[in-house]
Parts: sequence; structure tokens; C-alpha cells
Amino acid sequence: MTLLLGSRFPMFIAWGDELTFLYNDAYSSILGAKHPEALGRSFHSVWAEIWPYIAPLIDQALAGEAVWLEDLPLRMNRFGYDEDTTFTFSYSPARNDAGEIVGIFCACSETTRQTQAENELRGREARLLFFDNLEERLFHSTEATDAMRAATEMLGSRLRASRCAYADVAADADRFCIRSDFTAPGIVSSTGEYSLDLFGPRAGGELRAGKTLVVHDVSNELRPTEGSEMFQAIGIDAIICCPLIKDGRLAAMMAVHQDRPRTWTAGEIALVKEVVERCWAHVERVGTEARLRESEERLRLAVDNADVGFWDVDLIHDALIWPPRTKAMFGISPDVPVTMQDFYEGLHPDDREATSAAYAAAADPEQRALYDVNYRTIGKEDGIVRWVEAKGRGVFDAQGRCIRVAGTAVQITARKEAEEALRELNTTLETRITTAIAEREDVLEVLRQSQKMEAMGQLTGGVAHDFNNLLTPIVGSLDLLQRKGLGGEREQRLIAGAVQSADRARTLVQRLLAFARRQPLQPIPIDVPELISGMGELVSSTIGPQIRVVVEVRDELPPALADPNQLEMAILNLAVNARDAMPDGGTLRITARRESIRSGHRSKLRTGHYICLSVADTGVGMDAATLARAVEPFFSTKGIGKGTGLGLSMVHGLASQLGGTITIQSQLGLGTTVELWLPQSSAIAGEETQLGDEPMAQVGSGTALLVDDEELVRMSTADMLGDLGYSVIEAVSGEEAMRLVKAGTHFDLLVTDHLMPGMTGTDLIQAVRLAKPGTPVLLVSGYAENTAIDPGIPRLTKPFRKDELASSLALLS
Repeated sequence: MTLLLGSRFPMFIAWGDELTFLYNDAYSSILGAKHPEALGRSFHSVWAEIWPYIAPLIDQALAGEAVWLEDLPLRMNRFGYDEDTTFTFSYSPARNDAGEIVGIFCACSETTRQTQAENELRGREARLLFFDNLEERLFHSTEATDAMRAATEMLGSRLRASRCAYADVAADADRFCIRSDFTAPGIVSSTGEYSLDLFGPRAGGELRAGKTLVVHDVSNELRPTEGSEMFQAIGIDAIICCPLIKDGRLAAMMAVHQDRPRTWTAGEIALVKEVVERCWAHVERVGTEARLRESEERLRLAVDNADVGFWDVDLIHDALIWPPRTKAMFGISPDVPVTMQDFYEGLHPDDREATSAAYAAAADPEQRALYDVNYRTIGKEDGIVRWVEAKGRGVFDAQGRCIRVAGTAVQITARKEAEEALRELNTTLETRITTAIAEREDVLEVLRQSQKMEAMGQLTGGVAHDFNNLLTPIVGSLDLLQRKGLGGEREQRLIAGAVQSADRARTLVQRLLAFARRQPLQPIPIDVPELISGMGELVSSTIGPQIRVVVEVRDELPPALADPNQLEMAILNLAVNARDAMPDGGTLRITARRESIRSGHRSKLRTGHYICLSVADTGVGMDAATLARAVEPFFSTKGIGKGTGLGLSMVHGLASQLGGTITIQSQLGLGTTVELWLPQSSAIAGEETQLGDEPMAQVGSGTALLVDDEELVRMSTADMLGDLGYSVIEAVSGEEAMRLVKAGTHFDLLVTDHLMPGMTGTDLIQAVRLAKPGTPVLLVSGYAENTAIDPGIPRLTKPFRKDELASSLALLS
């Protein structure tokens, strides 16, 4: 006791069975309002509020084991209210003279202030760390929704709340939407749309007034009519809700929810408020930055689309500011620094003086002129000349001193080039009009020439057809007379001369038809190298020994689509023309090649694959006037009696009829090259059946129905059919022939002309085939009408001899 009473350190002793409480003066301050009544009372009655916490420690000391504890937290009631305290103390066993434990001795020290200070310091540190982390999260949140999501997650975790949510409030200040929230494990999300009025008048009134709503226990603080049912329906038994008032109305809310009653501390409420304030500030900043970025982007797009560059001359700091677009106008890379020297040196020498004077006038305090100039620049890095339109003004301080000159620059190179082109256009307009008129006249001349050639072709074709009709009875009759050997030697000589003249007339008509593109053709795939090789001896014997013949044709050439007989005649005609062009001898070169033609080719053919057969000579050549008329029928430079003038026109007509053309290149003294262009065939040459040349004197018997509107042709043909063993029934028209068919007239063969008044031969054949299927038919025509004649109908070309008729009839069987 002497030690206890004499010490200034708080001590007490609890003695005896009741643990009677004895203490020194230093301990009385710890007792507070319990002193002095606590002196002599039982330990339990003095500290009943903390007995559950210290009773085990007392039992431990009474059992003989000393106890020492540091900063033990205890909730005491010393001044009429509960308070949190901390103590460092020791309980030691107290013994009597016999050594028996009869009580406990305690030396203690209250550490409440120290621990509170330490806790407050740790709290501040944790708070600072929390807000530092929050600011970091907010800094990296470029969208308002991201920022609020980060804030609700951190705040909910910090307060160990069941939920933390953010809501946008509609313009009516009633409807609000929780878009996302933080939820603790096992807690249902509160996202959705709600009405604020359903949460009661207190919640709606305080939040709309901008006050923070704090509810510790919903059941005790709010009646059902005051919104408690709505709070509890979404799992809220305690809440801190902070409003955002913007432009005088409730715009948003952030709330912390607890799923059980909770006494919110002032620190927790302050923490929520500060987090909300920081979030609102960040959202406002994000919105402002977004609006600024949007404004800057609109300005950038406007500038880019307008191709506008800026410039700013800072006279105070002697600096020139050019963005990349303006640097590009002077041929300078974006990252290269610039000075006024770059500006002056980049000006075109012819524009430097005027531009410098305009700039000086804009910077002159007396003039303060508008800087408005057009000038050329010469690129510093690329040397390109550009036109620039620049405008700007000087900026002057209060003393009238020019501190900067700034403005815009636009590249107008395209506009200047267009203006120059317009000036040049106006200058050369008369010349171009004259040229255009001349070109049009040339085109019209070509058109007139084409029309003339077409008209001549139609006229020639018609005349040749009539000649064929005239020649048919002549050739046929002379052939019969010659075959029967009538008359004496003199008569036979006259008949032979007549036959020879008729054959020449026949050849002439074939040439006329070739020019008119109306000759009957049988185009088949032709092996051009084989055909030309087979004609070698014929060409050599025709042109004579003075001319050397050179053939250059590759064996692997693809087949051409042509009539072999007509093609041989065309090559022979070209060889004869070449011979006549080389009276003193020379070289005739025949070549063939494959060529793929595209649009714009000199042959003016459609695109595709062609075989070009070329016949070139080293003769006298032709001038331009002769070359222009070379394919006209009856045009010749050989003199009277030396040519018909139909050779080239026949070749031209043949090529055109086959889908090709001819091209002629010639110069006086250098010779002529004629190119015959024929379509390439997709079939293989030699697949068609080769017809025999041996005539048949008699092909059969039966009755032939002969139809022709020309009496002489009909008569001679009837005689030939009679000689071939047929009985002949004649009809002057297709209509008369059909009357005979309908009347049941029997016949075994139909031979008909094609072009007749009324029903054509083709129509007649089709009608007979319907009436008498399987009846052999033969169509006789002076020229081909490919668009109207079925290619499957057998044909015979006028004029013809008996053997030719016999061969055609033999093929029908």
C-alpha cells in the first residue's frame, strides 16, 4: 500500500474475496465521475461495463499468472456516456504474509490520446492513399461513365458497403436511372429506372434541395408511408446519398447502400461527400475537355477541308509560327523549324518585292494596311513552284507598337493553273475551231467514201445477180452443146470460144460479188501454212521468173476461218497485183502471223484473235491519192485492157464478209504491203469433209420440181436435169409450186431459185419439208443471203454447168 499511495503512476489494488477497489490519486483521473464513490467498492461494480473483457484477465492473475497488455481497447462510461479508450496495464497476483494470493495489483497507463492520434494519422494516410488511387483511376477515365464506375467500385470497397451506385436524374427531377453499380458478393444489382417520389418525401425533399440524405436505420427512421418499403424492396436498410444540383435542378446522385442498419460515422459521411465532389468535378472536366476536343476537331476538319494554313509572326520574340500545312506551301517538312529568312527566301524572285512591301505596310503603325497578296513560292526541299493567297493584319499594343502580324494562307495553284489554261484556251480558240472543222470534214469525207462504197457494193451486187441469171442459161446451154459435140470443127471452135468468154464473165461476176460481199462462201477452219505452201508453184508460175518469192509462215499457226477456194483466189489476185507493180523484177514476200487485237488498233477490227496474211512487194508503190482509191471497184492504174480493177475490191469484200478486213501500206518507190486479216478459228483445220471433184454424168431418176421465175434459167436447168435422168415439173413461183404440192403432185426432188417475187426459195423449202418430210432439196442462188438462208440447206451457185449440178445432187443422197 505504501508503494501504491506514494507513486504518481496510476495504480490500484483489488483485495479480498470481493476484490475491494483501492487506488491512488494518480488513478482517480482515470475513474472520472466514478471517483470518489469507487473507493472501497468491489472491482466488478466499479467497472461493470468492461467486466466481460477484463474478467478473464483477472482470473488469470488470481491463478498466479501475471498479465501485461498494451493499448487494449475498452468502451468505458466514465462521464455519463460511452467512449472508446485504450490502456496499457499489468495485472500481478497480490499475496499475504503466508504467500497466499488474496488479490491483484495493477499498474496502468491510459493511452487513449496516443492511440487516437496514431489512428487518426493512419486514417489520414489511408484517406490520402485512397484519394490518390481514386484520382489515378479518374485521370485515366476519359468517359463520364468510366469515371463513375471506378468511383463507385472504390468507395463501396472502402466502406465495405453492400452496394454503391450512380444515377442520372431526368429533367422532371423524379425519374432516375441507375446504369451501373458496385455490389458486394451475394448482393443483387440495383440497376434500372425508378421514381424518386416512391422513396418518400424526406428523400425527395432533401435530395432536390441539394442536401445529403443520411439514414442509419430505415425501419426506425422512416415509416412505410415515408418510403421505407421502397428502400427495403431493393435491399437498402441504411444509406448515404449525395445529390448533384446543376442549373438549379437535381441532375444526378451517388449513393452508398447497406443491407443492414448501420451507424454512419462523420468520417464516413465526409468521405462519401468528398468522393462525390471529386467525381462531379472530374465529370465536368471530362465534359469540358470532350467539348474542347470536339470544337478543336471541328476547327481542324474545317481547316483541312478548306486547305487553310495559319501563320503568326511574333515580333517581340522574333519568332515565326507555321503549322505543317503552311510549311508544305513552302516545300518544308513538318518537323523543320522556320524563321522569317525561310519566308523571304521561299518567295519567287518576281514576287518577293511586292510581297515584302505588303508585309511591311501591315506592320507599319502609321499604315496598318490589310496584308492581302498572291505570290509564288519555290519549295525549299522539293523545288516545286506553288501559288499562295495570303491575308492578315498587324496586332499593335497600347503604345502603337506592332507586336505581331498574323493571318491565313491558302494554296491556289490549281486555281492559277485553271486561269492560265482559260487564257490559253481563249488565245488558241480560233486555231482549235479551225482544226476541229478540218477534222470533221475528214470524218465526213470518210463517211461519204464509206457510203459511196456501200452504194457501189449494193449496185454491183444487184448487177452481178442479174448477170448470174443471164449467164446461167448461157453457160448451161453452151456446156450441153459442147458435151453433145454438135456441128463441125468450125462450130465446135465457136462454141469453145463462147464457153471461154462465158467463164471469163463468170469470174468477173464472182469478183463483183466478192466486192459486194455477196458471194456464196463456205467458211471452214483453214491451215494457212498448208494452203500457202500448196500455192507455191502456182504463184511462182503466175508471176514469172524475174520475181523471187519468199514465204515466211510458222507451222504452229492456229487455223483461220475462211473459204479455201476464195482465199486462194484472193492470194493469187494479190500476187498478180504485186507482179504488175514490179515490171523490172523484185521480191514478193508472203507471211502469216497470229495477232490479238485490242481497241484502237489500226485495222479498226473488233477485239479478238486474228490471222494476218501479208503480201508485200518491192515495186513502184502508190501515192496517197492512189492509196485512197485502191479498193474502189473498176479503179486501176494498169491502163486499158490490162486489168478489171476488181482485184483489191474482191479481196476487201471477201475479208469483210468473213468478219475481217484488209489494210494497205504503200509509199512511192518503196513498194506495197497488203495485209489480209481473217478471224482465228476455234476448230481444228481439216475436220470438214472434203468433197470429191469428179463429176457424175447421171445421178439418178425420178421427178424433179423445178422452181425459178427466170424462164431462160428454168429452161436450161430443166434440160440439164433431163440429161441427168430426171422428169421435170416446172413452176414459175413459190406460190405455184405450193399449189402443186397441195394438189398432191408427186415429185422426188425440189430444185428452187432463192430470190423470187413473193415466196422466197427458203420459205418454199421450209413449207415443202413440212408437207413432205424427207424430200431432197437444192437451193440455187446468184449470191449468198446469209441472214435469210438456213446454213443446213444445200446450195448451188449460179451460173453452173451440168457437172456442177450433178455433183450437188449427188451429195443430196
